[in-house]
Amino acid sequence: MSDSRDLWMVGDLLDAMSGSNVPSYVTMVIQEIQTWLMSVVSADYIVDSADVASGEHPLSADLDYLFSRVEWAGSYADILPILKGAPKMEDVLILSVGPIILDEGLRMMVDHTALFAGDVCKRAWVISDTWVIGDVFSYVPHLSALRKRGIETRFMLVTPWSYCEIPWNDATGERK
Repeated sequence: MSDSRDLWMVGDLLDAMSGSNVPSYVTMVIQEIQTWLMSVVSADYIVDSADVASGEHPLSADLDYLFSRVEWAGSYADILPILKGAPKMEDVLILSVGPIILDEGLRMMVDHTALFAGDVCKRAWVISDTWVIGDVFSYVPHLSALRKRGIETRFMLVTPWSYCEIPWNDATGERK
Protein backbone atom coordinates (compact mmCIF):
# COMPACT_ATOMS: atom_id res chain seq x y z
CA MET A 1 0.00 0.00 0.00
CA SER A 2 1.16 3.54 -0.60
CA ASP A 3 2.77 5.48 2.24
CA SER A 4 0.01 8.07 2.38
CA ARG A 5 -3.13 7.10 4.33
CA ASP A 6 -5.32 9.28 2.13
CA LEU A 7 -4.03 8.12 -1.23
CA TRP A 8 -4.57 4.75 -2.82
CA MET A 9 -2.60 3.81 -5.88
CA VAL A 10 -4.09 1.66 -8.64
CA GLY A 11 -1.92 -1.23 -7.48
CA ASP A 12 -3.33 -0.92 -3.96
CA LEU A 13 -6.87 -1.24 -5.27
CA LEU A 14 -5.94 -4.16 -7.50
CA ASP A 15 -4.27 -5.93 -4.56
CA ALA A 16 -7.37 -5.41 -2.41
CA MET A 17 -9.63 -6.63 -5.20
CA SER A 18 -7.45 -9.65 -5.98
CA GLY A 19 -7.83 -11.04 -2.49
CA SER A 20 -4.12 -11.77 -2.28
CA ASN A 21 -4.02 -10.86 1.41
CA VAL A 22 -7.20 -12.74 2.33
CA PRO A 23 -6.73 -15.93 4.39
CA SER A 24 -7.60 -19.12 2.53
CA TYR A 25 -10.36 -20.07 4.96
CA VAL A 26 -12.11 -16.74 4.21
CA THR A 27 -11.81 -17.40 0.49
CA MET A 28 -13.25 -20.90 0.95
CA VAL A 29 -16.23 -19.52 2.92
CA ILE A 30 -16.78 -16.94 0.16
CA GLN A 31 -16.78 -19.76 -2.42
CA GLU A 32 -19.47 -21.59 -0.42
CA ILE A 33 -21.53 -18.38 -0.33
CA GLN A 34 -21.06 -17.96 -4.08
CA THR A 35 -22.29 -21.50 -4.69
CA TRP A 36 -25.29 -20.83 -2.45
CA LEU A 37 -26.03 -17.54 -4.23
CA MET A 38 -25.72 -19.23 -7.62
CA SER A 39 -28.33 -21.81 -6.59
CA VAL A 40 -30.60 -18.96 -5.53
CA VAL A 41 -30.35 -17.11 -8.86
CA SER A 42 -30.39 -20.21 -11.03
CA ALA A 43 -33.46 -21.35 -12.91
CA ASP A 44 -33.72 -24.31 -10.51
CA TYR A 45 -34.65 -22.04 -7.63
CA ILE A 46 -38.35 -21.27 -7.84
CA VAL A 47 -39.88 -18.76 -5.45
CA ASP A 48 -43.29 -19.95 -4.32
CA SER A 49 -45.77 -17.08 -4.54
CA ALA A 50 -47.48 -18.38 -1.39
CA ASP A 51 -44.23 -17.92 0.57
CA VAL A 52 -43.87 -14.38 -0.74
CA ALA A 53 -47.51 -13.59 0.06
CA SER A 54 -47.13 -14.94 3.60
CA GLY A 55 -44.20 -12.60 4.21
CA GLU A 56 -41.72 -15.43 4.71
CA HIS A 57 -38.42 -14.70 3.03
CA PRO A 58 -37.76 -17.45 0.46
CA LEU A 59 -34.06 -17.68 1.40
CA SER A 60 -34.59 -18.26 5.14
CA ALA A 61 -34.68 -22.05 4.92
CA ASP A 62 -31.69 -22.12 2.61
CA LEU A 63 -29.60 -20.21 5.17
CA ASP A 64 -29.54 -23.31 7.35
CA TYR A 65 -28.00 -25.21 4.45
CA LEU A 66 -25.40 -22.47 3.89
CA PHE A 67 -24.54 -22.32 7.58
CA SER A 68 -24.03 -26.09 7.67
CA ARG A 69 -21.61 -25.75 4.72
CA VAL A 70 -19.41 -23.16 6.51
CA GLU A 71 -19.44 -24.50 10.09
CA TRP A 72 -15.96 -25.99 9.57
CA ALA A 73 -14.54 -22.44 9.48
CA GLY A 74 -15.38 -22.18 13.19
CA SER A 75 -11.95 -23.67 13.87
CA TYR A 76 -10.41 -20.52 12.32
CA ALA A 77 -12.86 -17.78 13.30
CA ASP A 78 -16.03 -17.09 15.21
CA ILE A 79 -18.91 -17.10 12.72
CA LEU A 80 -21.93 -14.87 13.10
CA PRO A 81 -24.84 -15.41 13.25
CA ILE A 82 -24.15 -19.10 13.97
CA LEU A 83 -21.70 -18.74 16.88
CA LYS A 84 -22.34 -21.26 19.61
CA GLY A 85 -20.81 -20.42 22.95
CA ALA A 86 -18.49 -17.63 23.96
CA PRO A 87 -16.30 -15.82 21.42
CA LYS A 88 -12.82 -17.34 21.39
CA MET A 89 -11.09 -16.48 18.12
CA GLU A 90 -9.05 -13.49 16.96
CA ASP A 91 -11.05 -13.40 13.70
CA VAL A 92 -14.79 -13.18 13.26
CA LEU A 93 -16.73 -13.77 10.04
CA ILE A 94 -20.01 -11.91 9.84
CA LEU A 95 -22.24 -13.48 7.19
CA SER A 96 -24.61 -10.79 5.93
CA VAL A 97 -26.24 -12.64 3.04
CA GLY A 98 -29.74 -13.37 1.83
CA PRO A 99 -32.30 -12.19 4.36
CA ILE A 100 -29.58 -10.93 6.74
CA ILE A 101 -29.44 -7.31 5.65
CA LEU A 102 -26.23 -5.27 5.70
CA ASP A 103 -27.36 -3.07 8.60
CA GLU A 104 -27.94 -6.18 10.70
CA GLY A 105 -24.54 -7.57 9.72
CA LEU A 106 -22.78 -4.34 10.69
CA ARG A 107 -24.64 -4.29 14.02
CA MET A 108 -23.55 -7.89 14.69
CA MET A 109 -19.94 -6.88 13.93
CA VAL A 110 -20.03 -3.96 16.37
CA ASP A 111 -21.77 -5.97 19.09
CA HIS A 112 -19.37 -8.88 18.77
CA THR A 113 -16.13 -6.92 18.57
CA ALA A 114 -16.96 -4.19 21.09
CA LEU A 115 -19.16 -6.00 23.60
CA PHE A 116 -18.87 -9.76 23.50
CA ALA A 117 -15.38 -10.60 22.23
CA GLY A 118 -13.56 -8.31 24.66
CA ASP A 119 -9.84 -8.34 24.01
CA VAL A 120 -9.97 -11.52 21.94
CA CYS A 121 -11.11 -10.23 18.55
CA LYS A 122 -8.49 -8.60 16.31
CA ARG A 123 -10.12 -8.82 12.84
CA ALA A 124 -13.72 -8.67 11.65
CA TRP A 125 -14.63 -9.84 8.15
CA VAL A 126 -18.05 -8.65 6.98
CA ILE A 127 -19.03 -10.90 4.07
CA SER A 128 -22.10 -9.52 2.32
CA ASP A 129 -24.04 -9.77 -0.90
CA THR A 130 -25.00 -6.09 -0.69
CA TRP A 131 -23.32 -2.72 -0.28
CA VAL A 132 -25.61 0.04 0.98
CA ILE A 133 -23.72 3.29 1.37
CA GLY A 134 -26.30 4.72 3.81
CA ASP A 135 -25.85 1.74 6.15
CA VAL A 136 -22.07 2.08 5.98
CA PHE A 137 -22.23 5.83 6.69
CA SER A 138 -24.28 5.22 9.82
CA TYR A 139 -21.54 2.91 11.15
CA VAL A 140 -18.53 5.14 10.37
CA PRO A 141 -18.14 6.23 14.02
CA HIS A 142 -18.24 2.59 15.11
CA LEU A 143 -15.60 1.62 12.53
CA SER A 144 -13.39 4.45 13.76
CA ALA A 145 -13.77 3.35 17.39
CA LEU A 146 -12.93 -0.25 16.48
CA ARG A 147 -9.83 0.87 14.59
CA LYS A 148 -8.69 2.90 17.61
CA ARG A 149 -9.04 -0.28 19.72
CA GLY A 150 -6.80 -2.09 17.23
CA ILE A 151 -9.53 -4.12 15.54
CA GLU A 152 -9.14 -4.41 11.80
CA THR A 153 -12.40 -4.45 9.83
CA ARG A 154 -12.60 -5.81 6.29
CA PHE A 155 -15.56 -5.81 3.91
CA MET A 156 -15.97 -8.48 1.25
CA LEU A 157 -18.70 -7.98 -1.36
CA VAL A 158 -19.82 -11.30 -2.83
CA THR A 159 -21.86 -12.05 -5.93
CA PRO A 160 -22.57 -15.46 -7.44
CA TRP A 161 -19.84 -14.81 -10.02
CA SER A 162 -17.10 -12.97 -8.16
CA TYR A 163 -16.07 -11.16 -5.01
CA CYS A 164 -13.88 -8.24 -4.06
CA GLU A 165 -12.80 -6.37 -1.01
CA ILE A 166 -14.19 -2.89 -0.68
CA PRO A 167 -11.74 -0.70 1.20
CA TRP A 168 -13.57 1.55 3.62
CA ASN A 169 -12.70 4.77 5.33
CA ASP A 170 -11.25 4.74 8.83
CA ALA A 171 -13.60 7.65 9.67
CA THR A 172 -10.86 10.29 9.70
CA GLY A 173 -12.58 12.11 6.88
CA GLU A 174 -9.79 11.25 4.47
CA ARG A 175 -10.63 9.66 1.16
CA LYS A 176 -9.16 6.34 0.15
